[in-house]
Amino acid sequence: MWLEKTMDDVPHPTAAEARAALGAAEAARAAAARPAHSLPSWYPAANGVLLAVGLGLLGLQWALPHVTWKLATALEMAAALLIGAHCVLAQRFERRPGIIQISPRSVSPQTLVGAYAGVLAFAAAAALLWHLAGFVIAAGVSGGLVNWLVLRRERRTGAAS
Repeated sequence: MWLEKTMDDVPHPTAAEARAALGAAEAARAAAARPAHSLPSWYPAANGVLLAVGLGLLGLQWALPHVTWKLATALEMAAALLIGAHCVLAQRFERRPGIIQISPRSVSPQTLVGAYAGVLAFAAAAALLWHLAGFVIAAGVSGGLVNWLVLRRERRTGAAS
C-alpha cells in the first residue's frame, strides 16, 4: 500500500550532513560543560525586591477599600513593569547557552520544594485573613525573600545557572 513506509524508504544522511550533526552536538556539549559565570552581586537582591514589590503593588489595589480607577491603574502598571523587569533579569542572568535549568545547583530539589511550599502555606494563611490581597502580597514578599536567599546561595557557591 502506498501509505506504508519502511526504514528503506527513509533517505540516509550524507557524510557531510552526519559530520554537521556531530559538530552541532559537540558544540552543544562543550557549551553545557563550560563553567557558569557568577551572578552579579546586586542580582539576588534585585530579583527578590522586584518580585516582592511587584506582587505587593498588585495585591495592594485589592487591599485598599476604595481605590480610584486612576490609582488602581497606576498600581497595576507599576506592578507589571516590576514583574516584567524581574522576568527579563532572570532570563538574562540565570540562563546559560543551550541550557534552561529548572532549579539551582546549590539547593537540592527537596529543599527548594519545601521553601516554596512554605511560601504557599504563608500566602494561604494570609488569604484566610485578608482574602486575595493577603494571598498576593504574602506570596510576593515571601517568594521574593526565598528567591533572594536561593540566588544569594547560588552566587556564593559560584554555580549560577
